[in-house]
Amino acid sequence: MVDALIGFLHQLMAMPIFYPLVSILIVGDALFPVIPSETVLNLAGAFAASQGVPSIKGVMIAAIIGGVIGDNLCFAFGGKLIGVVDRLDPESKAGQAIGWVRRNMRRGAGITILVARFVPWARWVATIVLGSVRYSWFAFFIYDTVGVIIWAVLSVGLGYIGGSLLSDFPLLGMLAGLLLGSLVGLVIQRAQSRLFEWHDVRRGISAI
Repeated sequence: MVDALIGFLHQLMAMPIFYPLVSILIVGDALFPVIPSETVLNLAGAFAASQGVPSIKGVMIAAIIGGVIGDNLCFAFGGKLIGVVDRLDPESKAGQAIGWVRRNMRRGAGITILVARFVPWARWVATIVLGSVRYSWFAFFIYDTVGVIIWAVLSVGLGYIGGSLLSDFPLLGMLAGLLLGSLVGLVIQRAQSRLFEWHDVRRGISAI
Protein backbone atom coordinates (compact mmCIF):
# COMPACT_ATOMS: atom_id res chain seq x y z
CA MET A 1 0.00 0.00 0.00
CA VAL A 2 2.83 2.38 0.89
CA ASP A 3 4.61 1.51 -2.36
CA ALA A 4 1.41 2.23 -4.32
CA LEU A 5 1.03 5.60 -2.57
CA ILE A 6 4.64 6.53 -3.27
CA GLY A 7 4.20 5.46 -6.91
CA PHE A 8 1.08 7.62 -7.26
CA LEU A 9 2.77 10.65 -5.67
CA HIS A 10 5.86 10.14 -7.83
CA GLN A 11 3.71 10.10 -10.97
CA LEU A 12 1.75 13.17 -9.87
CA MET A 13 4.83 15.21 -8.95
CA ALA A 14 6.49 14.37 -12.25
CA MET A 15 3.61 15.98 -14.17
CA PRO A 16 3.86 19.66 -15.25
CA ILE A 17 0.38 20.32 -13.84
CA PHE A 18 1.70 19.66 -10.32
CA TYR A 19 3.15 23.18 -10.05
CA PRO A 20 -0.06 25.11 -10.82
CA LEU A 21 -1.87 22.69 -8.48
CA VAL A 22 0.54 23.73 -5.71
CA SER A 23 -0.21 27.41 -6.39
CA ILE A 24 -3.98 26.79 -6.36
CA LEU A 25 -3.72 24.80 -3.11
CA ILE A 26 -1.83 27.62 -1.39
CA VAL A 27 -4.30 30.26 -2.62
CA GLY A 28 -7.03 28.10 -1.09
CA ASP A 29 -5.06 27.81 2.15
CA ALA A 30 -4.77 31.62 2.34
CA LEU A 31 -8.54 32.05 1.99
CA PHE A 32 -9.64 28.96 3.95
CA PRO A 33 -6.83 27.93 6.34
CA VAL A 34 -7.80 24.29 6.69
CA ILE A 35 -5.69 23.03 3.80
CA PRO A 36 -2.25 21.82 5.00
CA SER A 37 -0.11 23.64 2.43
CA GLU A 38 3.09 23.28 4.49
CA THR A 39 2.62 19.51 4.44
CA VAL A 40 2.45 19.51 0.65
CA LEU A 41 5.60 21.63 0.40
CA ASN A 42 7.44 19.42 2.91
CA LEU A 43 6.37 16.31 0.99
CA ALA A 44 7.40 17.83 -2.34
CA GLY A 45 10.80 18.75 -0.90
CA ALA A 46 11.25 15.25 0.55
CA PHE A 47 10.36 13.67 -2.80
CA ALA A 48 12.70 16.02 -4.69
CA ALA A 49 15.56 14.81 -2.49
CA SER A 50 14.73 11.09 -2.49
CA GLN A 51 12.97 10.53 -5.83
CA GLY A 52 14.31 13.29 -8.08
CA VAL A 53 10.90 14.89 -8.68
CA PRO A 54 9.47 17.50 -8.56
CA SER A 55 11.83 20.38 -9.31
CA ILE A 56 12.62 22.02 -5.98
CA LYS A 57 12.93 25.43 -7.65
CA GLY A 58 9.62 24.91 -9.47
CA VAL A 59 7.83 24.07 -6.22
CA MET A 60 9.30 27.11 -4.47
CA ILE A 61 8.22 29.43 -7.30
CA ALA A 62 4.73 27.90 -7.37
CA ALA A 63 4.47 28.29 -3.58
CA ILE A 64 5.56 31.94 -3.71
CA ILE A 65 3.08 32.75 -6.48
CA GLY A 66 0.23 31.04 -4.64
CA GLY A 67 1.13 32.61 -1.29
CA VAL A 68 1.34 36.16 -2.63
CA ILE A 69 -1.89 35.88 -4.62
CA GLY A 70 -3.79 34.23 -1.76
CA ASP A 71 -2.63 36.68 0.90
CA ASN A 72 -3.44 39.71 -1.24
CA LEU A 73 -6.91 38.36 -2.03
CA CYS A 74 -7.47 37.84 1.69
CA PHE A 75 -6.22 41.37 2.38
CA ALA A 76 -8.60 42.76 -0.26
CA PHE A 77 -11.55 40.93 1.36
CA GLY A 78 -10.52 42.02 4.87
CA GLY A 79 -13.40 44.41 5.37
CA LYS A 80 -15.94 41.70 4.50
CA LEU A 81 -14.24 38.88 6.43
CA ILE A 82 -13.50 40.76 9.66
CA GLY A 83 -17.00 39.87 10.92
CA VAL A 84 -16.11 36.18 10.59
CA VAL A 85 -12.91 36.74 12.55
CA ASP A 86 -14.70 38.61 15.34
CA ARG A 87 -17.20 35.76 15.77
CA LEU A 88 -14.56 33.06 16.29
CA ASP A 89 -14.29 31.36 19.67
CA PRO A 90 -11.45 33.13 21.54
CA GLU A 91 -10.43 29.78 23.08
CA SER A 92 -9.99 28.09 19.69
CA LYS A 93 -6.68 28.06 17.80
CA ALA A 94 -8.03 30.71 15.46
CA GLY A 95 -9.27 32.79 18.40
CA GLN A 96 -5.87 32.60 20.09
CA ALA A 97 -4.27 33.65 16.81
CA ILE A 98 -6.52 36.73 16.74
CA GLY A 99 -5.29 37.76 20.18
CA TRP A 100 -1.66 37.17 19.16
CA VAL A 101 -2.03 39.21 15.97
CA ARG A 102 -3.77 42.16 17.63
CA ARG A 103 -1.27 42.33 20.50
CA ASN A 104 1.71 42.30 18.17
CA MET A 105 0.15 44.52 15.50
CA ARG A 106 0.24 47.43 17.92
CA ARG A 107 3.97 46.92 18.36
CA GLY A 108 4.89 46.50 14.71
CA ALA A 109 2.78 45.44 11.75
CA GLY A 110 5.71 44.68 9.46
CA ILE A 111 7.44 42.07 11.59
CA THR A 112 4.06 40.64 12.63
CA ILE A 113 3.24 40.00 8.95
CA LEU A 114 6.57 38.18 8.54
CA VAL A 115 6.26 36.05 11.68
CA ALA A 116 2.54 35.32 11.12
CA ARG A 117 3.54 33.21 8.10
CA PHE A 118 4.88 30.62 10.55
CA VAL A 119 2.09 30.74 13.17
CA PRO A 120 -0.99 28.52 12.58
CA TRP A 121 -4.04 30.61 11.63
CA ALA A 122 -2.16 33.84 12.31
CA ARG A 123 -1.36 34.67 8.68
CA TRP A 124 -5.07 34.41 7.79
CA VAL A 125 -6.07 36.59 10.73
CA ALA A 126 -3.31 39.14 10.08
CA THR A 127 -4.24 39.69 6.44
CA ILE A 128 -7.93 40.14 7.30
CA VAL A 129 -7.28 42.49 10.24
CA LEU A 130 -4.87 44.63 8.22
CA GLY A 131 -7.23 44.76 5.26
CA SER A 132 -10.15 45.74 7.49
CA VAL A 133 -8.27 48.70 9.03
CA ARG A 134 -7.08 49.88 5.61
CA TYR A 135 -3.40 49.31 6.31
CA SER A 136 -1.16 50.46 3.45
CA TRP A 137 -1.48 47.85 0.70
CA PHE A 138 2.00 48.66 -0.66
CA ALA A 139 3.61 48.10 2.76
CA PHE A 140 1.60 44.90 3.19
CA PHE A 141 2.64 43.67 -0.25
CA ILE A 142 6.35 44.22 0.48
CA TYR A 143 6.35 42.62 3.95
CA ASP A 144 4.09 39.79 2.87
CA THR A 145 6.13 38.97 -0.23
CA VAL A 146 9.31 38.78 1.85
CA GLY A 147 7.52 36.56 4.38
CA VAL A 148 6.11 34.28 1.67
CA ILE A 149 9.54 33.84 0.07
CA ILE A 150 11.15 32.90 3.40
CA TRP A 151 8.23 30.58 4.22
CA ALA A 152 8.31 28.83 0.83
CA VAL A 153 12.08 28.33 0.84
CA LEU A 154 12.06 27.00 4.40
CA SER A 155 9.02 24.73 3.90
CA VAL A 156 10.40 23.11 0.75
CA GLY A 157 14.00 23.23 1.96
CA LEU A 158 13.28 21.54 5.28
CA GLY A 159 11.36 18.81 3.48
CA TYR A 160 14.36 18.42 1.16
CA ILE A 161 16.67 18.05 4.15
CA GLY A 162 14.35 15.45 5.67
CA GLY A 163 14.20 13.59 2.36
CA SER A 164 17.99 13.66 2.05
CA LEU A 165 18.43 12.23 5.53
CA LEU A 166 15.81 9.53 4.88
CA SER A 167 16.19 9.06 1.14
CA ASP A 168 14.77 5.53 1.19
CA PHE A 169 11.67 6.62 3.12
CA PRO A 170 10.18 9.80 1.55
CA LEU A 171 7.11 9.78 3.81
CA LEU A 172 9.33 9.67 6.90
CA GLY A 173 11.39 12.40 5.24
CA MET A 174 8.24 14.50 5.02
CA LEU A 175 7.53 13.93 8.72
CA ALA A 176 11.09 14.95 9.55
CA GLY A 177 10.63 18.08 7.45
CA LEU A 178 7.38 18.88 9.24
CA LEU A 179 9.08 18.50 12.61
CA LEU A 180 11.93 20.77 11.53
CA GLY A 181 9.42 23.28 10.13
CA SER A 182 7.46 23.37 13.39
CA LEU A 183 10.68 23.87 15.34
CA VAL A 184 11.79 26.72 13.07
CA GLY A 185 8.36 28.36 13.34
CA LEU A 186 8.52 28.15 17.13
CA VAL A 187 12.02 29.64 17.19
CA ILE A 188 10.94 32.51 14.91
CA GLN A 189 7.88 33.22 17.07
CA ARG A 190 9.95 33.19 20.28
CA ALA A 191 12.60 35.43 18.71
CA GLN A 192 9.91 37.91 17.67
CA SER A 193 8.46 37.96 21.19
CA ARG A 194 11.90 38.59 22.68
CA LEU A 195 12.56 41.36 20.16
CA PHE A 196 9.30 43.12 21.03
CA GLU A 197 9.96 42.75 24.75
CA TRP A 198 13.42 44.25 24.31
CA HIS A 199 11.97 47.08 22.24
CA ASP A 200 9.30 47.75 24.90
CA VAL A 201 11.97 47.93 27.60
CA ARG A 202 14.03 50.38 25.54
CA ARG A 203 11.01 52.59 24.98
CA GLY A 204 10.24 52.50 28.70
CA ILE A 205 13.77 53.46 29.62
CA SER A 206 13.90 56.26 27.05
CA ALA A 207 10.59 57.61 28.26
CA ILE A 208 11.90 58.06 31.83
